[in-house]
Amino acid sequence: MKLTRALWAAIFCALYSQTAVAGWTLYRFEGRDYVSLDDIAAFYGFPKPAPVNGPPASSGGPAAPPATPARTRASVATEFGLALRDIADPDAKPIALDSGTMQLEVTPGLRETRVNGVKQWLAFPVHQDGNKILVSRLDLSKVIEPRLRPELIEGFQPVSTVVLDPGHGGHDNGAPSRYGYEKDFALDVALRTRKVLEAQHYKVVMTRTSDVFIPLEQRAAVANHLAGSIFISIHFNSSGSNLDARGFEIFSMAPRGAPATNDTLPRERDLRMEPGNASELQSSALAGSVYHSLLGQVPMEDRGLKYARFAVLRVCSVPAVLVECGFMSNNAESALIGTVVWREHVAEAIADGVDSYKLLAERKQRPKVIADYRRSPAK
Repeated sequence: MKLTRALWAAIFCALYSQTAVAGWTLYRFEGRDYVSLDDIAAFYGFPKPAPVNGPPASSGGPAAPPATPARTRASVATEFGLALRDIADPDAKPIALDSGTMQLEVTPGLRETRVNGVKQWLAFPVHQDGNKILVSRLDLSKVIEPRLRPELIEGFQPVSTVVLDPGHGGHDNGAPSRYGYEKDFALDVALRTRKVLEAQHYKVVMTRTSDVFIPLEQRAAVANHLAGSIFISIHFNSSGSNLDARGFEIFSMAPRGAPATNDTLPRERDLRMEPGNASELQSSALAGSVYHSLLGQVPMEDRGLKYARFAVLRVCSVPAVLVECGFMSNNAESALIGTVVWREHVAEAIADGVDSYKLLAERKQRPKVIADYRRSPAK
């Protein structure tokens, strides 16, 4: 069934109508609700954002804002009336908020933001209407709130088992480099992570311990059949078009109704309730815990916390993440990946992130962020 623009908007609003906050002004744009950065700052105890310049704001409070000026946004119309691609005004400046304990930085026209010192990708671009900076309500409820206050997420389960999933295997080599294949490095990092976690008395289950191919659905099924488990899939990245691409990134399940980070437009499938959506907030918290540990302890480029519907995330009904531990296609990073010392360092950081998540899930202890790791003495 093809969704019309009106039907898509109605379904989207129904999905997220429960996230309204009393006293907040809601703004309508492209069929979605938005909230102002001023309201967000006041709610979380940030100082009031500095004024921004822009064309006169639309009148009527929560009435639908006008379209963003063409020089600020380049959009391609779809049958859903949603933007496919957004380009920030070259003059747009990041707006940084800092309460002393939490940080948030947004840039008009971009999905890319920063929360507590690391890059975070929103579902929809930050919108500017005159002197108002607006963030989609979905992003506030599903991305920003869980990042700023993960200890308030409900539905955590005690962590009894960690399932480590080395990507690829057997006939599926993954990405190549002059130093070896992705499948072998992923297995090595997973085995090293297992050793660290078992020394800390975690129960660890591997989806594979040798060079064999395991179908994606079977990988997720391992975790689904273990009560109190979390799932971490370990991969390495590659780019055939940009040999300079580098850094870490991590994925968790995209919220229902939101496009995946790497998608340029929302799709009808984004409205489906997948098994992974049942624990999407816990998965996001796991991603944050592991990613802050990685960046805080291993000096790599920050490509961000992202959302996807990869099979292992979509099918996994327990908290699940997929981590990309650097680029095989980048000469400098592939050389690092090829060293035992570096892979051991990555494994230790993943294990520390698991420990941080466990404390969050079981004691509601706020996970360490990148600044905490960088203040700590080196091991």
